[in-house]
Amino acid sequence: MNILVLAMLMMSIKTNANSEPSYKNLINRTGTPYYMQDFEQGGHQRFSPLFDLGAWHGHLLPDKEHAGGFSGPALVTEEYLNFIAPYFEKLSVYKGDSINSANKIELTMQAYSVPGALVQELKGEGVAITLTLRFVSNRTSLVKTQITTQLPLTLYFEGELVNHLSAKNGKAIDLRSPFKVHPNFLPRWNVSANSLILNFGKVRDFGHLLTSGSSQLQLHKTLPVKTTHDDMSYSSRAYIAKSKTFFTTYSYLLNEQEEKSEKPVIADILKRPDYYMTRSKLRWQGYIYHATEDIASEQTQYLKLAVKSVETLISNWRSAAGALSYDTVSPAVTGRWFSGNQTWPWDSYKQAFALATFHPQLAKQNLNTVFEHQIHADDSIRPWDAGFVPDLVAYNLSPERGGDGTNWNERNTKPSLAAWAVWQVFKHTNDSEWLAQMYPKLVAYRNWWLSNRDHNKNGVPEYGATLDKAHNTPDGELIFEVKKEAKWHTQHGLKQYEAERAKNELTQIKVPAQTAASWESGRDDAGVFGFISPKQLTDYIEQGGQANDWQVGFAQNTNLNGTLVGYSLLQESVDQASYMAADNRYLGKIAKQLNYPHQASYFLKRATQLRDYINTCMFDDKTGFYYDIKIEDKPLNNGCAGKPLVKRGKGPEGWSPLFNQVARVEQADKVIQVMLNENEFNTRVPLGSAALSSPAFGADIYWRGRVWLDQLYFGLIGMSHYGYCTQAQQLSEKLLANADGILSTAPIRENYNPLTGEQQGAPNFSWSAAHLLLIAQKQGQWCQ
Repeated sequence: MNILVLAMLMMSIKTNANSEPSYKNLINRTGTPYYMQDFEQGGHQRFSPLFDLGAWHGHLLPDKEHAGGFSGPALVTEEYLNFIAPYFEKLSVYKGDSINSANKIELTMQAYSVPGALVQELKGEGVAITLTLRFVSNRTSLVKTQITTQLPLTLYFEGELVNHLSAKNGKAIDLRSPFKVHPNFLPRWNVSANSLILNFGKVRDFGHLLTSGSSQLQLHKTLPVKTTHDDMSYSSRAYIAKSKTFFTTYSYLLNEQEEKSEKPVIADILKRPDYYMTRSKLRWQGYIYHATEDIASEQTQYLKLAVKSVETLISNWRSAAGALSYDTVSPAVTGRWFSGNQTWPWDSYKQAFALATFHPQLAKQNLNTVFEHQIHADDSIRPWDAGFVPDLVAYNLSPERGGDGTNWNERNTKPSLAAWAVWQVFKHTNDSEWLAQMYPKLVAYRNWWLSNRDHNKNGVPEYGATLDKAHNTPDGELIFEVKKEAKWHTQHGLKQYEAERAKNELTQIKVPAQTAASWESGRDDAGVFGFISPKQLTDYIEQGGQANDWQVGFAQNTNLNGTLVGYSLLQESVDQASYMAADNRYLGKIAKQLNYPHQASYFLKRATQLRDYINTCMFDDKTGFYYDIKIEDKPLNNGCAGKPLVKRGKGPEGWSPLFNQVARVEQADKVIQVMLNENEFNTRVPLGSAALSSPAFGADIYWRGRVWLDQLYFGLIGMSHYGYCTQAQQLSEKLLANADGILSTAPIRENYNPLTGEQQGAPNFSWSAAHLLLIAQKQGQWCQ
């Protein structure tokens, strides 16, 4: 309890501008879902439920037609979000002890959200009701119902399950009942005077719905009720003679083991519910205090943006379950493919940086999740990849690892930002024990890059792909497809691929390893990795370019025994080289902190060598920008692997040397001029994923135009590292003014259109929220 008292004392320091009422409705959490999957653009869920504490269910505020309960709940069914009900407990009140239309009291509603809570205030003739919902454990939410009345009342509760399968923007796509499509999903009802339990059968519909066969939705009350039900709905009633306060718990439990472990928790919650409600409120006050303590009290819009970002990150928090034994933060609980506890390293490194400012324990957990399934030398599947960190881990293991998951991905990893993230979290926690645990994992990860992704063995790793059934035949031959006469033809082998690539024709070639390499960069389908639309390529050739300027080369990587271990692009990427330079620098800091002076010295020397290589080999004086370089058969006279790939255009990789503090001042000055050029990156929403001058630019293309807030943030920080503080401030203000919905109640998006500011991608996106929080905290102090 001392921690809670401390939180209260901290909050008393803040002005009224930071009090909870100032943060009403920062995200629109209203909606009544009549479809199990109610999609919007991109197949993402169109509603934004409240989640908290890593729970696997969430709630919405109702529309006025459904006052008296909270909509849903939304259930995260292992790896996918589904709505189980439009409302599962809606309260109506009647005068006296009978239920008829003449006795019904009409209620008006004021409904709103505040950080960590949903609230309804209902008023009618002689009656005032307040319903407050908060999450009080990682599986249970709690509703406090306060009824003030001088009249005897009958309370009537009702709930129903969703009747239809799917819709887009509220318009039906599939009107079939989800329980007819998935008969096992139809719950078995278990009803008593104080509880209502739904038991769901086993469903394994990948991409849509996954249940274990023992998952449950439980509702428990401190108020005894009489309940009747059928397969799809129920009703309960209770009589009260005067004012009454009671509590209701909602628990979504993924399997039988969780049901057993949560049972005593639910009992304790119902025994002392006000304690749990108070603890939730104080926890949120602590988040807000820490997240906003560096923001001036008069900067209201930045305070609200910071808290909105915190709400987004916490909603995407999933507690340990399935194959993951640590808590994590997923990219977007409402994202089509991002629900559950799906964890990407690229996202997690950046999320942890922001989480550390207000919830450092969750930041540590998120990074623990990333490294939980790091490959070891005794791995049964890929022992040659010791040190490798999978690109995606989730609730369900892959079939190769004994599970049935389809999202688990070991085709690639992500850029080496791990030591950077660990160091940032350590600065907020001073947890030397955790730092010591992470250090050997970070070193193993670094060493994997050099052993399995450095084809020419010059200390500069390339992006690439692992050995995988998607990339190669069982005997190691590279898989690719060539489009001829409107049909795709599968071919095998690096020699055959090189022969097709050498033709320099407008032949379309698809290489799964190329896709994995772009994923490995974290910048899927970026132009620098050879991605360009057919029309753009035709235009490029008409202007004097060559078709094979855009077809990437591959190299096979082998271990010391000559055994194939994976593939590298035949290009050294400036962003990965810069991240690796920073990785060495932070490993040096960590080694020094842990009192390993010789290792610290070694890593710092490697950082210096990479810095010099980047500035010598990857900067183009004519265009004033950094680029990836093509690996030639022999190094150039200056020791570089090749020349910059200027022809593929400029992207945010060009300012990664600034963010990672490896650029020389004179080179940084030139890069920043490009960033500030309105014909390059200084668009309506600035610092997009490709320059306007890039041959592959498209405002609505994933990584060839859209603005991603991590790359924008890296650019702003890079500018501030070199003294361009005013410019960083101006560009951040331009973002907030022009990116649609950021300063309103719209959910924070995955990315934004650089020319119009239109919202794009998944809603409630974690890394966007992480960087908006960091940007809000930097306002007016970019160089401090």
